[in-house]
Amino acid sequence: MNRLKVIIIASFLGVLYAYLSIYIIGIGAAIAIPANILTPVVEAYPTVAFATVDLITIGLPLIAASFVFLVAVRYFNSRNSYFPYLVLFVPFCIQHIYLFVIMGQLQDWVFTLGTVLPRYIAILGFAYYFAKRAVNQARAAFS
Repeated sequence: MNRLKVIIIASFLGVLYAYLSIYIIGIGAAIAIPANILTPVVEAYPTVAFATVDLITIGLPLIAASFVFLVAVRYFNSRNSYFPYLVLFVPFCIQHIYLFVIMGQLQDWVFTLGTVLPRYIAILGFAYYFAKRAVNQARAAFS
C-alpha cells in the first residue's frame, strides 16, 4: 500500500483513538475504589497511591485500545516506517495536552502531574516498544 494511504489511515485511526480515549478515561474515572484498600497507602504516599489507581483503571484500558490501533497500522504499514505510528499518536497527544492546558489553574501541579504522567509514559512507552519491534521484524523479514 502506498505511503500516503497508510498515513491517511493512521491519522484517521489516531483521531478515532483520541476520541475513544476520552470515553475510556470517563469510564475509568467512574470506577469506585473502596476506601479501606487505599487508606493505608494514601496516608504514607498519596501521589503513588492515586497514580497506581489511575494507571490501573485508565492506563491499562488505554494501552489495550492503543494495541488494537497499533496492530491495524502494522497491518497497513508495508514500507516498514516509524512515521505511521507517530501519526497514530499525534492526535492523542495534542488532544490531551490541550485538555491539560485548558483545565485551568490547578491547586497542586505536582500532585496532578504525579498522578497523570505515569499513564502517558506507560502508553507512549508501549507504543514505542510495539512500533520498534514491528518495524525491526518487518525489516528482518525483507532482508
